[in-house]
Amino acid sequence: MQTWLDDVIASGRIPGVSLATLRAGEPAFAYAGGWRGAHDAARIDTRTVFEAASLTKPLVAYLALQLADENRLDLHAPLRDIGGDYLPGDARSHAITAWHVLTHTSGLPNIVREAAPLKTYFAPGERFSYGSSAFAWLQRALEAVSGRTLEALALERIFTPLAMRDSSLIWQARFEANYAQGHEWDGEPVAKRRLETAQASWSLVTTAQDYLRFVRAVLRGEGLSRDSHARWFTPAVPTRQGNDAEDLAGANPLDPHVAWGLGWGLEPAQQCCFHWGNCPGFRAFVMGNRATQDAVVWFANSARGLRLVHEVLPHALAGDHPAVRWLRIGEL
Repeated sequence: MQTWLDDVIASGRIPGVSLATLRAGEPAFAYAGGWRGAHDAARIDTRTVFEAASLTKPLVAYLALQLADENRLDLHAPLRDIGGDYLPGDARSHAITAWHVLTHTSGLPNIVREAAPLKTYFAPGERFSYGSSAFAWLQRALEAVSGRTLEALALERIFTPLAMRDSSLIWQARFEANYAQGHEWDGEPVAKRRLETAQASWSLVTTAQDYLRFVRAVLRGEGLSRDSHARWFTPAVPTRQGNDAEDLAGANPLDPHVAWGLGWGLEPAQQCCFHWGNCPGFRAFVMGNRATQDAVVWFANSARGLRLVHEVLPHALAGDHPAVRWLRIGEL
């Protein structure tokens, strides 16, 4: 796989990649290659930080389940009763719970835009439609019940215990010396974002090595009760096809092979969990197998980064993976 990744980078299709795998629960393979970006011609190494985009969400789910285990967060209580109103005048939103957010059944849109303003598009719990915007409300609830900022929660409960020294939900001055810059489809660099406030749906900055430490803990069931860990990976709702998995109108068919749990996409027949990340100039992907304890995670500073899946995934996790078809990932 290393030679193939070197060839992809040499071709100029993707500037840089950071990748790491588990085999039977132990670190097995690591790759860091390519260039950081127009801002810095240095080579990417294992401590070069990338924007993880929606790979942030499983970490937030982990925090929510921990707080639920401690009886500080009721996953089925209306978020309005915990963190205050989020959508004044939208009566249906009063029923949205943490469970709805984590299973993407809140009825809220993925990204707020002119064609999809912030409102409920169907009754919470009715069906699946990937909705990143709901995570801001969940963040408010987590911070309310804990009395801590989301960054402080992540630092205390994930980053420090798992020795994720190059990870944060906000920009850190220490990242300035070694970070990757995103690139769009045509290779144009994307302006660097330096967030001062955590965003529960997308603001994680990390490395493949760090994120693999989190995945290893996830697969082992560390930090959660046995019941919560089981519920995390129990299919809660069947998914639907649609651009970016969003289906506000309910027009797309159900996918019988891909489900959603409490913060993870699931391939039930394969016993795999997965998530993908997509933000300007960056793509990321993670998949783990609970039975074999194998896993892979990678970050690419290119809009083409998900397309590595067709070569990388067969090396890391053997077998058929319907998530790839569900995500409609094109060829490199």
